[in-house]
Amino acid sequence: MSEKRSTHPTAVLLVLALSTFAIVVMQSLVLPILPGLATSLHVSMADVSWVVTVNLLSAAVFTPILGSLGDALGRKRVLMITLVLVTAGSVLAALSHTMWVVLIGRALQGMGFAAMPLAIGIVRSIFPAHRVPASLALLSALTGIGAGAGLLFSGLLTKADVTAQGMFWISAAATAIGLLGVAVLVRLTETTSKFTADVWGALTLAGGLVCIVLGINRGTAWGWGSGIILGLFAGGAALLALWGFVETRVRQPLVDMRMMRNPVVLGTNLTAFLAGAGMFGAFVLVLQFVQTPSQAGYGFGSDVLGAGLTLLPLTAGTLAAAALVATLIRRVGPRWPLAIGMFTAAGTFAYLAGFHAEHWEFYVASGLLGLGLGLAMGAMPALLNTSVAPEKTSVANSVNSTLRSVGGSIGTAIATAILASRTLPGVPLPTVDGYVIAFLVAGGICVLAVVAALLVPYRHGTTGTAGARGVEDIIQGAPRPAPAVS
Repeated sequence: MSEKRSTHPTAVLLVLALSTFAIVVMQSLVLPILPGLATSLHVSMADVSWVVTVNLLSAAVFTPILGSLGDALGRKRVLMITLVLVTAGSVLAALSHTMWVVLIGRALQGMGFAAMPLAIGIVRSIFPAHRVPASLALLSALTGIGAGAGLLFSGLLTKADVTAQGMFWISAAATAIGLLGVAVLVRLTETTSKFTADVWGALTLAGGLVCIVLGINRGTAWGWGSGIILGLFAGGAALLALWGFVETRVRQPLVDMRMMRNPVVLGTNLTAFLAGAGMFGAFVLVLQFVQTPSQAGYGFGSDVLGAGLTLLPLTAGTLAAAALVATLIRRVGPRWPLAIGMFTAAGTFAYLAGFHAEHWEFYVASGLLGLGLGLAMGAMPALLNTSVAPEKTSVANSVNSTLRSVGGSIGTAIATAILASRTLPGVPLPTVDGYVIAFLVAGGICVLAVVAALLVPYRHGTTGTAGARGVEDIIQGAPRPAPAVS
């Protein structure tokens, strides 16, 4: 308990929030500046799109690996290493005018996605009991806030004539400040447990995720029915199956498969995957709709800054949800906020399918989507942590985060494919009906996420269940053994 008293929770939370927020922001910050980046690097738009793809591949591979290392070697140590790598990646991207060096920098930046589950583990380890639920909710909510904020910041900086390389310098400064704050303020005595590198587990997991994410993100460009895309999906599925087999055979697996088979963990991860597929595709739909010239019969002709401002209410909604979710977790447990959040998202897409003629309707939808996103993302770590031991916190949340990201990639691909299948005659723009269908599909996926959340076998306040013991441990900050897997 002395360790908890020696920390300054507000200061620690602020520095963890800054670090994770800056990393999420830098992922979407580059999207509006890709044309300028292509010009400065002297490459085509097809080539510069690898700046996004490489970042996503790196995130998918390294998030679970770094989360596992954090649990074994110390979360503060691994978080600091992660922030060093992310900062170095931003500096590389800022200094270089060579494509391959920028890609290395973006790969290093992608490792930063591991910062969120590592920060969740730190909060669970050292924060006072009454601060844990709200702190976890805020950190998780930053995932949604950062995606919209990155687009807004990019628009503001573009208006101020800041170059792409200048934006990378700003990213480097933000994560460097976060690194300094973690080093000074996070007072966490960590012991390194006996650790044996699970090389085959890491290779098979990395290979499988690379194949799946690469296939999803390059499917439109290379053709969904092409041999290379089908081969990537088949190879990815085979490697992930092999990874599951390897993890049950090694003495110290990268990811404990018994933990992953726990019904609460399994249900939460399924909900995370569906939440990513349903909600994260919304950013693409909303941004493209509001930027469509009104001459197409819909849209508002917004520029990058205007599109970013459309997502500004999402931040307010997410922060409101983060403030509310901790109280809900205490009273009814984390499963209901998760289900309510996904139900709110489903209702938002139904609203957009029926009301999209005025720009203000998208501001309303953005705020509602932020409310749903904040409730769902804030409840997930609390629900997940009810069934994992404290020493497995980071890797469990890392896998959850990876599944959410993969789901988001799939959701974006689905939305893009729907819009591409319905275009105006002679104009490379989607029809308004294409958007309506995409909104309804996204809403349908969110409904599936509601069902998945309600099926999670968690019972709040029931003595003797893993879920009841787990949420009390989160609130009270008490360590506990991992529950048995049925």
